[in-house]
Amino acid sequence: MNNIKYPLNIYLVWHPNFKAGKKIAEELYSTFCRDYQNPLSRGIGIPVYFRYAKLEDNKPLEIDLSNAEKNAILLLIDEEYILDEDFRLYTEELSKKIDDDNRIFPISLCNKAYSIGCGLSTLQFTDATKFFDKNLNLQDKKDLEKSIKKIKTELLHDCSRLILNFHPKQKDKEHHRIGSPVKLFLSHAKKDGETTTIRFKQFIENNLKLDVFFDTVDIANGYDFAEQFEQEIKHSALVVFHTDEYSNREWCRREILIAKKHKSPIVVVHNILIGEKRAFPYLGNMPTTVIGKKEIIGFYKIVNLTLYQVLNNLYQNRLLERYSNMGSNDYNEIKVITSPPELFNFLDIKKYKEDLGGKNLIILYPDPPLGLEELNILNELDEDVEFTTPINLNL
Repeated sequence: MNNIKYPLNIYLVWHPNFKAGKKIAEELYSTFCRDYQNPLSRGIGIPVYFRYAKLEDNKPLEIDLSNAEKNAILLLIDEEYILDEDFRLYTEELSKKIDDDNRIFPISLCNKAYSIGCGLSTLQFTDATKFFDKNLNLQDKKDLEKSIKKIKTELLHDCSRLILNFHPKQKDKEHHRIGSPVKLFLSHAKKDGETTTIRFKQFIENNLKLDVFFDTVDIANGYDFAEQFEQEIKHSALVVFHTDEYSNREWCRREILIAKKHKSPIVVVHNILIGEKRAFPYLGNMPTTVIGKKEIIGFYKIVNLTLYQVLNNLYQNRLLERYSNMGSNDYNEIKVITSPPELFNFLDIKKYKEDLGGKNLIILYPDPPLGLEELNILNELDEDVEFTTPINLNL
């Protein structure tokens, strides 16, 4: 188990005198690893390391880039960071190690951050001092929370790029920006969900570096729309605007099933006002959210949750495949899923069992393990299939 090389490590660097640094670091640790106040909670589990304490040479502990396949180094640059010559030297040394697998993501937390130099002059900064063109006061608790939301959005996207080895060479001429490796497929019922979905689409196009698929305008003329939908969903994250009419629409139901078939990330935005005659049973086993009273804040929450699912799928797939390669042998065949198992998975399990050749089938999914009440239901359907997580995997 200890020989596993993680797909990604994240390092957070900030100056010890930066008062908000610890708060930002703890929030990012909770997002990318697991809730630091509830360590047994479900999380992505990416190792996150802090670099802020000065050692004997007045610099933080050196970062070893060989411990993971890829490394994301997040620099929280405030005025204290810029004025400290030892931190500047530390940053310059880091910048010399950067390549396609190891990247620095500088975060501007003061007006002078862009002038730091130290090998960062050609890098794009995330400006965490603004939120929708509004200047933020990081001493204010609410403004600091907005700044952290922005940092999370950028870093979730950037880490997905890094894992995907996404190196864009051409800009999107229409939008004058580099394309995104992450596309959001907006699934909605036109009767009562289109207005909100259009506003969400406009929010993304005006504020974020993400691509969206919206069937009203993105279906090419003269092509089979069913085939287009399948291809788009296969390579997208599905954002479901779950309104009263959603489950009544055949194509909405199809979109959910296509996404589950291809194991695409799915997020459900609940917006039920009156109720449903029949809830669609396959809208479970996925994260949910609501827009809330402040629409812009709600839209940001939807984006962050969706990007979280994208990164989680990418990371878990790579990590669990490593465990699978170590644990599969003449007696056991390990297959990987990136979310907790459900009855829908037996469609794949049926196919797996056809090629077992007498081996035991183990379905490996991310920690923490499901409760016994759910596992008992799965095993009632097929008691010969073992469902387990890395923490319980016997290697």
